[in-house]
Amino acid sequence: MTSAEKIKSLKTIRGKDVKIRYTQDNFEDTLVNQLQFYDENNDILTPVTPKLLERQTVTNNPTIARIGSTQPRYVSACFGSPNKPGERSYKIIIPYHPTETGHNEHIQEILDYSAPSQLLEPKLPLSLIYHGEDR
Repeated sequence: MTSAEKIKSLKTIRGKDVKIRYTQDNFEDTLVNQLQFYDENNDILTPVTPKLLERQTVTNNPTIARIGSTQPRYVSACFGSPNKPGERSYKIIIPYHPTETGHNEHIQEILDYSAPSQLLEPKLPLSLIYHGEDR
């Protein structure tokens, strides 16, 4: 099998939901799930950055409320796809309040992210689209 055939045969598999502490626009903290996708080689497709991992929590602490029907602020990161026309888009939650320094730092980390998977080419995002919190 050639390397091009191998890339063409790779599949996206759903990864896992990671719980993130998210600061809402009203400054209340809630828990949200960040869906992470992996390819069949277990290489991550969804940009996971150090700033996002700083907000990861491994508890279902009942004192932290779930976000409910509010849509959290997020970035859509588009990557090229070498084995089919078009782009792959991944949603990355921005858990920091816009006035926190971590907010802009996290977005910069996403811009600088280099994907390890062969399913994405080029490895850096082609574009980012910011979506604010929607209540």
